[in-house]
Amino acid sequence: MGKAASMSARAQVATTVARVEIPGLAKRLLCPSFSDLFFLLIIVWSFLAGANGWQRLLLDGDTGIHIRVGDYILANHQVPAHDLFSFSKPGQQWYAFEWLSEVLFSFLHGRFGFKGVVLVSGIVIAATFAVLLRYAIWRGSNSLIAMALVMMTVNATSIHFHARPHIFTLLFLTVAVWLLAVDRQKRTRAVWLLVPLTTLWTNMHGGFFMFLALLGLLVIGCALEAYFRGGVAANRWSETVRYCGLGLACGLASLINPYGIRLHFHIFDIVHSKWVADFIDEFKSPSFRSEQLLHFMILLFLGLAVVWPLLARRRITETLWVLFLAYCSLMSVRHVPLYMLVAAPIVAVEISGLWNRWARDQPKHSVPRILDDLATEAQGNFRWTSMWAPLALLFLSVTGSVRWPTGFPEELFPVQMIRRHADRLASARVFTADQWADYLIYLNYPRQRVFLDGRHQYYGERIATDYMKLGGGHHTWQTLIDRYQFDVVLCPVDLPLASLLKYDARWRIVEDDGKTILFERTAERAQARL
Repeated sequence: MGKAASMSARAQVATTVARVEIPGLAKRLLCPSFSDLFFLLIIVWSFLAGANGWQRLLLDGDTGIHIRVGDYILANHQVPAHDLFSFSKPGQQWYAFEWLSEVLFSFLHGRFGFKGVVLVSGIVIAATFAVLLRYAIWRGSNSLIAMALVMMTVNATSIHFHARPHIFTLLFLTVAVWLLAVDRQKRTRAVWLLVPLTTLWTNMHGGFFMFLALLGLLVIGCALEAYFRGGVAANRWSETVRYCGLGLACGLASLINPYGIRLHFHIFDIVHSKWVADFIDEFKSPSFRSEQLLHFMILLFLGLAVVWPLLARRRITETLWVLFLAYCSLMSVRHVPLYMLVAAPIVAVEISGLWNRWARDQPKHSVPRILDDLATEAQGNFRWTSMWAPLALLFLSVTGSVRWPTGFPEELFPVQMIRRHADRLASARVFTADQWADYLIYLNYPRQRVFLDGRHQYYGERIATDYMKLGGGHHTWQTLIDRYQFDVVLCPVDLPLASLLKYDARWRIVEDDGKTILFERTAERAQARL
C-alpha cells in the first residue's frame, strides 16, 4: 500500500507540474517578446522602410550566378569542378565552394522567384541580429546598451546586406560564439553541435575558415589563462584539452565537402593574394567616409578600449578575438561584420559593468536610475520567442501590400537593353562590366559565356588587370581586344573605352540609350562574309 501510495503521489506531482508548465509554454507562444519585436524591427528598418525595400538584397549581380550554379547542380546532380561561364578561361578547374547555398537559392528562385530569395535572405539577416541581442543580454549586458550596440552592428553590417551565401556565415558565427560561451560557463553537450554545423557551414560559405581560426585562438587563450590564473589553472587546462578536441573535430568535419582539403588551400590562397586585395573592393581596407563605417570605427575604438580591462581579469580569449578581428577588419572591409558580431557583446558587457556601478549610485528618481530600472525590467522579456514573428512573416509573404522584386534593379543593370539584344549577346564574345556579366549569365543561362564576372579570384591577376586596362582605355586597348577576340562591347556611355570605340571604324553603335551603349565589331564580320 505504501509503495502504491508513493507512486500515486508522484503521479499527482507530475500531473501538477505538467499543468503548471503548459500555461507557461502557451504564454510564451502567445505573448510577443521583445526579441520578436526586435526581429521585426530589423525587417522593417532594413527591408520595408528603406528606399530600395527588398530590392536592396539584389544590388549585387553575384546573386544571379549563385542561382544559376544551383540550377546546374540540381539539373546534373553534381557539383561542378570546372568553369561553366567564361570564354577567357573555359573549362579550367573551379571551386564552387558555396554550392549548398546555391542549391538553396536555386530552389527558392525556381519555386517562388526573387520573392523567395530575398525573403529567406532577409529572415537570415534579421535572425542573426535577434540572436546577437539575446546573446549579449545572456552574457549579462544591460538590455538598452546591448540594443544600442547591436543596432550599430546592424548599420555597419548593412554594407553586406546582399542575397549571397555570406549571410549564412553571419548567422552561424553568432550561434557558434554563443555555444562556446555557454560551454565555457558550464560544460554542455550542445557545444558538440558545432561539429555538424561546421560541415554545413563549409558547404555553404568559406567563412567557416574564420571560425576555425577563432577556435584556435580559444585554445591559445585557455592555455594562457591556465598559465596566468593560478587557482583556476586546472579548469583552464581542462578547457584547453576540451577545445583542442573540439577544434580537431570541427577541422575534420570541414573536410566533408566536394573538394576535400583542396578547398582549404584554395581559400587560403584567396585570402593571402595581394592582387585580390588590390582589385576587389570587398578585400580592400575600409574607408571611413560613410555612416556605416563610422559605426564600425566607434565599436572598433570601444573594442580596443576594453582590451586592458579584459586582460586585467585574465579574459585572454576575448582579448585575442577582439584584436585578431580588429586587425582583419582593418585589412579587409569584408571582415567588418565579423568583428562587429564578435566584439559587440563583449563590449556591451564591459560598458554595462561601468554603467551599473555609476547608475546605482544615483538618486532613485534620477534619469540614469530610471533607465537602469527599465533595462532591468525588460531583461527577461528578451528570453523567449513567440509565434507572432513567424505569423508576421507569413502575412508579409502572402499579402499584396508588399512590393516584392521581380528582377535585378534597372538603376544598376541595363536590364531592358540586355533583354532587347539577348540573343546577340548570348552568341558573342562580349566585354562588359563584371556585375553586368553576372546579369548576362543569369538572363542567358546556359548559353552565355563572359570575359570576367564576379568570381574575380577564379580569373586570376592577368585577366583582372587586362579587364581594368580595357575599361580604362589603356594605350594597349586595341591589342587586348584582338587578343581576346571581342566582337561586342556593352558598357556605360562615360567609360573611356566607349569614347575610343566611337571613333574606331571597326566598331559600330548598335544602341545608345544615354546611359548604356552597345557596340558591335564590323570589320571582321565583313571579312567573314567575303
